[in-house]
Amino acid sequence: MEVWRDISLIWLIFLATISVLPFAIAFFFAIKGLAKLRGLVKRYAPVAQEKAYTVAVKSDEVSQKVAKPFIVAYAKTAQARTMTRAITRRTET
Repeated sequence: MEVWRDISLIWLIFLATISVLPFAIAFFFAIKGLAKLRGLVKRYAPVAQEKAYTVAVKSDEVSQKVAKPFIVAYAKTAQARTMTRAITRRTET
């Protein structure tokens, strides 16, 4: 009876090992792939960061150039409106 108990335990351990083995292999290659990906990111991240910074600076410069005439026109309009209000208030009193 003890022999059958030992054989059944060995069989159960064998089945458990076989059922866990695909997950272990998948995790092994996933970890290996993440390590390789980390190396690629370390190499290319500074380049991408520099390009993103350049794009941000250029877009800010272009938006300032585009918006400047509208801001100046609004400021002149506001100045004229204020002067008109000041003149019309003086004449009303």
